[in-house]
Amino acid sequence: MRMKFSSLLAGLAALGAMPGSGARAEVPLSLAKDNHLVVPAYVNAAGPYPFILDTGADESAIYAWFAAQLKLAAGKSADLSGQTGTTSTPTYRLESITVDGRTLRNAFAYGLPNRHDAGEEAGVAGNDLMDGAIVVFDFPCRTVTLHPKPTDLAPLLPPRATEIRGGTIRDGTLLTLPIKVNGVRGVAFLDTGSRDSRISPAFAAVAGIDPAGPAFRDAEPVFGANSKAVPSRIGPVGQVRFAGITLANATARVMDLAAFRSAGVGERVMILGTDLMQDYRLVYDHAAKRIWFGASACGSE
Repeated sequence: MRMKFSSLLAGLAALGAMPGSGARAEVPLSLAKDNHLVVPAYVNAAGPYPFILDTGADESAIYAWFAAQLKLAAGKSADLSGQTGTTSTPTYRLESITVDGRTLRNAFAYGLPNRHDAGEEAGVAGNDLMDGAIVVFDFPCRTVTLHPKPTDLAPLLPPRATEIRGGTIRDGTLLTLPIKVNGVRGVAFLDTGSRDSRISPAFAAVAGIDPAGPAFRDAEPVFGANSKAVPSRIGPVGQVRFAGITLANATARVMDLAAFRSAGVGERVMILGTDLMQDYRLVYDHAAKRIWFGASACGSE
């Protein structure tokens, strides 16, 4: 399968930092057809290609069509755990993956099945690339910057930024943060690779959310790395509070994901996706388990 993304690539190429430049220029967060946010990435010094810069991914990954296009030879299979469960997948060794001048060399990458939606992404750049950097996602500005550590945090943080010491999960390196839904405490996964937020049925129940009610509707299924379709209902979940932010009328999916059960953080759990972060600036230090949220440099609060 060969996918076309010429119009998206044109925008990425115009704004993206070239590999090896060392530049700390902001690179664009562009909206793909499936509503994922993507950045320009260079693979084996070629590109740019649209990649998801994913705080919810331990390692980087590439989609099957992209591996075929690059004529990459698959290595040994390995187990990959995703939202919908665990599956065995081919792996690849890439000479390099580069985002905003930051390069991961001799990169390990999982092979992902092709997407079931309109997605045109070539792959995912995970925490393996972001470790060792301070990553600034400014969602209203539609920009990302990767700053090599050590670096001065002061100019990167929004005024009156709220700092969170990220929690951990049992089966990966994804960071969590406290969250409240309608005043009920829970735990959220910080996941810039998720285009929408997703709440477990158990958390929804104690927060007074009824996904069977008339305010909810069926949403498209989520397939995940194992291509197992998981149904969901989407609708208003009420007030959501995290990192000093209060959203009065949030929307989220209610769905039963394998990742909720395997994380080992209890039943009151959800995925904090980019839909609920979209009005803010996120500063992310994965290795140090530190997260900051605050006002965007573009003036949205």
